[in-house]
Amino acid sequence: MKLENPTNSTALDGTEEHTGSVFGKDISPPVFRRCLVVLMLLGLIVRIAYFVEHARSPSFGVPTLDEKYYDTVARMLLAGEDLHELHGFRPLLYPLYLAGCYRLGGSRGIDLALFAQHLLGIGTVVIVALLGARLFRHRLGGVLGGALYLLSPVPLYFEGELLIESSYTFLICLGLLLHLHTAGITGWKSGLGWLLCGALTVFASQARANILVFMAVYPLFAGWRWWRLRNRAALLPLAGLVGGLAMAIPWGVVNMRQSNHFHLIPNAGGVNLYLGNKRTADGMAPEQERRITYGARYQDSVETWAREEYAAAMRAQGRQPDSDPMAISRYWTRRTLDEIRAAPASWLRLMAKKCWLTFWNAEVPNNKSFAFLQEEFVWLRVLPVRWVVLLMLAPAGIWAAARSGNRDALFILLAYAFLYSAANVVFFVCDRYRYPVWPVMAAIGGGGLAAGIEMVRRRNPRGMACLVAGMVLMAALSLHNWFGAKLPSFARDFLFRSMAWYEKGHFQEALSDIDRSLELDPGDATALDHRGNVLAALNRLEEAREAYGAALIRSPDEAGIWNNLGATLAALGRPGEALPAFRKATECEPPSTKAFLGIAFLQIHSGRLDEAVATLDRLDRVERSADAAALATRSVLARLRGDAIRADALEQQARRLDADATAWAIERAGNAGP
Repeated sequence: MKLENPTNSTALDGTEEHTGSVFGKDISPPVFRRCLVVLMLLGLIVRIAYFVEHARSPSFGVPTLDEKYYDTVARMLLAGEDLHELHGFRPLLYPLYLAGCYRLGGSRGIDLALFAQHLLGIGTVVIVALLGARLFRHRLGGVLGGALYLLSPVPLYFEGELLIESSYTFLICLGLLLHLHTAGITGWKSGLGWLLCGALTVFASQARANILVFMAVYPLFAGWRWWRLRNRAALLPLAGLVGGLAMAIPWGVVNMRQSNHFHLIPNAGGVNLYLGNKRTADGMAPEQERRITYGARYQDSVETWAREEYAAAMRAQGRQPDSDPMAISRYWTRRTLDEIRAAPASWLRLMAKKCWLTFWNAEVPNNKSFAFLQEEFVWLRVLPVRWVVLLMLAPAGIWAAARSGNRDALFILLAYAFLYSAANVVFFVCDRYRYPVWPVMAAIGGGGLAAGIEMVRRRNPRGMACLVAGMVLMAALSLHNWFGAKLPSFARDFLFRSMAWYEKGHFQEALSDIDRSLELDPGDATALDHRGNVLAALNRLEEAREAYGAALIRSPDEAGIWNNLGATLAALGRPGEALPAFRKATECEPPSTKAFLGIAFLQIHSGRLDEAVATLDRLDRVERSADAAALATRSVLARLRGDAIRADALEQQARRLDADATAWAIERAGNAGP
């Protein structure tokens, strides 16, 4: 038996020329193509306007948290550095994208990366329209879906962040369009299409592993077709599994750049599972039990904590910790099961809450708060399509697709939306993890809107009543806070903006924001430490010393704060107090590399050159790679000892590594304090 072909024309969108009664009259293929061009132009206008507005904000081009991680890895890739210190927890696709943008854009690499992400957002708008047109066999419904996505502020916000979401979501949507196209063809082209579908799905997983759950669509869709058609050709979608494996194997080799182990895809799934399901979890913010510090190079605090806790547990059992990230993940998966068994009733309530959070209209922040940024950016306020709008249109869209649309396409898109959302629920729910479902919801919502307009035009009271009832139900589910969920305050947002002001040299604005942050969360050690940095930049050194002292009360083992305190005391002309602070910073785990330099500077100033050399030797044992500031300090020592040739050679070597760090070290070694 020949597979049914869901399309009866060769139009770009895959729709039929004759539509069902649910939608009424459709637009022609040429008009549809013109509408796609209009969507692209409007998308470009909106994104250019937002890009200009965003570029004037302090946070533009200043990476924080996960953004800083991806930026760090990209720069390591460009420099050819050893990636093994990353411990293989995250895939490399997005850092590779960033590294390419940095190489092409030079000093404007971040700007180029963000603008390219906005272009991918425009591409996603067009794909959403094509998905809707294929789903409903109705071009106007597709255009309305594209418009819903175009007018959504959440996708626009993520396109402007140095995060994987925009490129990752574009790849997912491109894959979904390929799935819908492949579902409508037969013969050897169908088999090849399914191979490509699986390959593209696994390719997208090299940005984030969550999409791997969609691999279940291949046996599910094959079963769906077998149940209807009962022939061998119905099993062709299983080729998607083969295509996925074929794509994963070479990536396993690529991922060995950051791990000694061959893994089809690295991930931190186990620890995220634990943080999302432990007895104190709230379903939103994944927080580890203790504060984490790291060395000079940024590391994700959750991943660092996961490694340290795992290593401590293994040593407590008399076992040698395994460096394999999958071994660490398996450990945390076992811890998760223990947590669930300890309080199954509480866990079931948590799962119910996370299911509801998927529908909640509020955007649960993961890094920055969308609500905070709405206050900062006009475009995020004026774009009207919120999550609740898509939910309210979804029932009508699903009904319309089942009644008059492409049921194979409906099966694939609903399978994606359900599987992906379910995977989020298993871990935790936040705006970043819900965003990849947004395009499919917009595509479905476009058909629901078209069907609703047709019901009103025909004055169909029964249909209108059902439509309104579905919209009211979804609105009630989405708008009311059924579980009393509490969103975090804007304390971290003010902190991040203060850091951005500080990075760009606007210290008075940075002080204003950090003070507002501490008003909301007075006990945040990071905020207190940063306030000290801002006050030091404003030359209010005694106040800075007090801020560092307050931070150390809350986080007494953080090397960076001890180093900052030592630097401030040295600048105040109190080297006797600065030296113990620097030494404490070198004894923390991990130690502060700058603290070794601070000690060396004090020793140089007091004429103890041999002790300064010994201090730098200790730094070399801690910092395995060449450090520009340390080399520059050795050049100062060589010059003081009359060895000008060695001093010049060391200084030139340091400047090749980092000219700014070299200038900083030479200045500090020759002045009164670091």
